[in-house]
Amino acid sequence: MVNIRRFHIVIVCFLIVIVSMSLSYIAKRSSIPIGRTFGPRTALRTTRSFSFSSTSAKSTSNSASTSTSSAAASNYDNSIHTLKNYDVAVAYQPKDREESNLFKKKHNKPSPALQSPSGEDNLFVSKQFEDGYITLGVADGVGGWSEAGYDSSAISRELCASMKLKFESLNDRSQITPKQLLSLAFDDISTSPKVEIGGTTACFGIISPDKTLKVANLGDSWCGLFRNYQLINETKFQTHNFNTPYQLAKIPPQIIKQAELEGRRYIIDSPAVADEYTWDLKSDDIIMFATDGVTDNIIPKDIELFLKDQIEGKKNNLDTIAKTFVKEVVKVSKDPNFPSAFAQELSRLTGQKYLGGKADDITIVLVKVQ
Repeated sequence: MVNIRRFHIVIVCFLIVIVSMSLSYIAKRSSIPIGRTFGPRTALRTTRSFSFSSTSAKSTSNSASTSTSSAAASNYDNSIHTLKNYDVAVAYQPKDREESNLFKKKHNKPSPALQSPSGEDNLFVSKQFEDGYITLGVADGVGGWSEAGYDSSAISRELCASMKLKFESLNDRSQITPKQLLSLAFDDISTSPKVEIGGTTACFGIISPDKTLKVANLGDSWCGLFRNYQLINETKFQTHNFNTPYQLAKIPPQIIKQAELEGRRYIIDSPAVADEYTWDLKSDDIIMFATDGVTDNIIPKDIELFLKDQIEGKKNNLDTIAKTFVKEVVKVSKDPNFPSAFAQELSRLTGQKYLGGKADDITIVLVKVQ
């Protein structure tokens, strides 16, 4: 009799699991527009890998507000929206994170990622010169280094600062490619005392006077070109494994040697492996550079719907649109029932059903062609 009851209980539990998985699958197959409002609940949290043997870690903490006023590490100024031939806006919000006790113990001060207005993300927008050239984009520091007690925001911050400075220092900006600029900047930070250790992705572009956009992408940040609210071109993600992007890395030789003795290997990619793209621009085109805090949560179709809703028949300025976009992505990143791109990919790889947004720093640079 007891065995029969146990058998019935097992059957009921099995049926409940099957129904729950089916409902989860149906929910994930729906493309939910970004414009919806979602409650701030617990979401998927994971730290990206910086080696081929490290594991994911969790990170939570106090919230911060969206910002476009304080220049992220001074890599742009507040007059950027007045550029000739282009409207440019930036917006960012760091994820909720806790203090790293290991960092505080080693350095006797709070982790810089806690104090940064964009967390481990960063961005830059150069001056626009009389020749009409401009460069701009984003970078995303690999958070795994913070778990080891290092400043994981330094390398993305200094890479962006260096790309801006190198570009503005050129006498002839017509001859440099994005990949060459990335290489110059990385060489610079490789010897800079401002970066002790770390890894970063990068996605940025150079716009020329003839309205040509040249993009370089290394890692899993992203650039998309929208025309008439439709995505017509985009960069491809570069990853070694799931949640393990290509990354530029600065790692002291003694740490590399120690890892080798332990049978581990750090990811150290070269600027030479960055993908390059060339796209022709037209009036009213929208360009978005975004870190993976955006693309891990929403898909291009969501962005298309958002842009159409915010622009068509309305007079919203680009700064307002950028701020609103980041706030909406933050909402879905905290929703445990949202079918995020990250959850769907995790489901595909594991064969198990996952739902929920992915908490992360969220940073964009938005450009509208005049």
